Amino acid sequence: MKYETRVVAFIDILGFKTILDDTIDKDGSDNEQSIDRLVSAYTAIRDVWDLDAKEDLLGSDSPESKKVSIFSDSIVVSFKAEEPSEVFFTLLEIKWLIMRLISRKILVRGAVSIGKFIHNDHYLFGPALVEAYTLESKAAMYPRVILDSSVIEASAKAKSPDHSSSQEANFVRSLLEQDSDGMYYIDYFFKAQSELDDPQYDFPQYIDNLGDVIRKGLMASSHHTKADLRVKYSWMRERYNKMVEIVTNKDSISRLRSEGLEELSDFYQGLKKISPDKYNKAFQRTQKKLRR
Repeated sequence: MKYETRVVAFIDILGFKTILDDTIDKDGSDNEQSIDRLVSAYTAIRDVWDLDAKEDLLGSDSPESKKVSIFSDSIVVSFKAEEPSEVFFTLLEIKWLIMRLISRKILVRGAVSIGKFIHNDHYLFGPALVEAYTLESKAAMYPRVILDSSVIEASAKAKSPDHSSSQEANFVRSLLEQDSDGMYYIDYFFKAQSELDDPQYDFPQYIDNLGDVIRKGLMASSHHTKADLRVKYSWMRERYNKMVEIVTNKDSISRLRSEGLEELSDFYQGLKKISPDKYNKAFQRTQKKLRR
């Protein structure tokens, strides 16, 4: 047996221990509502990589080389690097995964790498998985799924027969944003809009869900002794606020009003950025209590 050159995504569900703890009440009885929430999350994960659904949504069969392994709080997805356009399709699927879990108030972090890897129905191992795991645990840092330029370069080499190399790479980049540390990440903020069933009308609900996750996370982190929790949600707040700047642009709101979409224009006009002041003050009070 030999290694294959594969693109490998390692994705971790954040706060999984807390989610599990919630499934058992203090008296030791099962919390069925929390268990159903976890089952719903696993169902959403499986649905993303359902081959029949993928054929319906993308109009193409999943390549035979693609493998998906789900265990506990981790997901590993891989495929042969030469599969045409599969970098784009897999990043798109990961984006769907992120969005579906956000609707369930669950966040993920992960990384995508390329290298030597063996992945079948019986086992998975290789340097590429170690690289993806290391990137996820050491470099991803925030609730984001990251990749470097080598994966984009691989997408250009494994282009669809209908696209040029530059077109293929541009399709991949259309799903991404480049962060301040130089890493690319799958954008699930403003660019999430295009992946909704009804982008115009579903996006406000998505924004509300995302904002609710961030506010609750910031509030929880302000009462927490670990600063890294606060850093994660602060990162999300910054990108959320940038999204708010885009959708509350006066020209955008005026355009909605001119189209007679008063309800949508009212929503965006009333949309506010998440201010850090409230959470900073709560965090400072927590620190003062700890110093006493």
